[in-house]
Amino acid sequence: MKSNVMIFGGGGYNAVQVYFSLKNSVRFHPIMAGSYDNHATYISKDAIIDLPFTKDENFIEKLNECVQAHNIKFIIPTHDSAALTLMENQERIKATVVCSCLETTRMCRYKSLTYKALEGADFLPTIYTYNAPEFPLFAKDDVGQGGRNARLVRTKDELEKLKSDPVEYVLCEYLPGKEVTIDCFTDRHGVLRFTQPRYRERLMNGITARTSNAEMTEELLHIVTEISRRIKFRGYWFVQCKADSDGKFKLMEISTRFAGTFDLSKSLDVNLPLLALCDFSEMEVDFTPNKYKISLDKTYIDRYKIDYPYGRVYLDFDDTLVFGRSKYNTEAMRFVYQCLNKGISIVLITKHEYDIHETMKKIRLSENIFDEIVEVPLDRKKYEFMDVTIPSIFIDNAYAERKAVKEHLGIPTFDVSNFDCLIDWSEE
Repeated sequence: MKSNVMIFGGGGYNAVQVYFSLKNSVRFHPIMAGSYDNHATYISKDAIIDLPFTKDENFIEKLNECVQAHNIKFIIPTHDSAALTLMENQERIKATVVCSCLETTRMCRYKSLTYKALEGADFLPTIYTYNAPEFPLFAKDDVGQGGRNARLVRTKDELEKLKSDPVEYVLCEYLPGKEVTIDCFTDRHGVLRFTQPRYRERLMNGITARTSNAEMTEELLHIVTEISRRIKFRGYWFVQCKADSDGKFKLMEISTRFAGTFDLSKSLDVNLPLLALCDFSEMEVDFTPNKYKISLDKTYIDRYKIDYPYGRVYLDFDDTLVFGRSKYNTEAMRFVYQCLNKGISIVLITKHEYDIHETMKKIRLSENIFDEIVEVPLDRKKYEFMDVTIPSIFIDNAYAERKAVKEHLGIPTFDVSNFDCLIDWSEE
């Protein structure tokens, strides 16, 4: 039986990406949840839209009623303030909040506390007081996100005006260089398991609209390693840095929620929400990232370009192309027909325990769609039956099969959650 997962803050962009990361999981069932009718109802049939706001006195009481009514086991917060409220009340909440501990979540919610915790680190920006400024400087809301209330301050008069502003500002040196976000994952043993930098290439209202993955440099690795050494994390977290006038990266902020474009890592075969849930389920996690270059351009939906031309697709059947021997994976079928349009060879490779031909007949799936149907014995590995003399990819919901293919054949592999990154939106 699947464990129900509440995605709290449902309908926002981050929440939507978490939802689709888990939609096809065989272990977890995502449920969008929030306080008003928004985008969640368009993508989730069982969306919850009547929760109180987190500042309401009866929030925890109503949240627990919802948790019990929907048999919620885990809650994933998708907003910094929501994460802090949930962790402050974790002992009262009848579900596990998938987030770093309260001390870390509070520390990361306030930039002033973050900088204090990392005092002395060589990657901290210079912090000014109102009495000792150096212009230009950058004023940031201590609890802001997405560039909210942030502003460049060029003169003493502009700085004086900030004193009457109700916002609590942190005054930092101005960082004119490029900005980088580093997705990180720390397991329940405290081991930093994953770090993936990505650069901002286009902004929209202070939020990343286009990004691409990048190689981890010694400088960036030093930053995340030192942060991980000083601050206790669990699950997903991210770091944002910006280069100063000399090109040296300085810390902007750290967060324990999912960043707006974290799903770029998912398309490298690292499903961070799924890994976090497995870790909080006391499971040992493993992953083997793909190595290709990928970029993401954000509008209302995500669109991808993968720099890996392929002529053959090896496609799993159970829980990938078809669910429960009766229900099509429509995302997979869309991709299948895209391949047919492009003249890409499709090989169905399966360990189906029944007669695959009878099953296909039963669900009215034509065998003519596939160039070949390969039936693999249960005691054998699928990579043993694959020919990659032409560029190929492999799609399977089983991590062990994907890992073996990647290690023995060196071709990209994709989880069942990754069909979206394989869709060519430019195709007419």
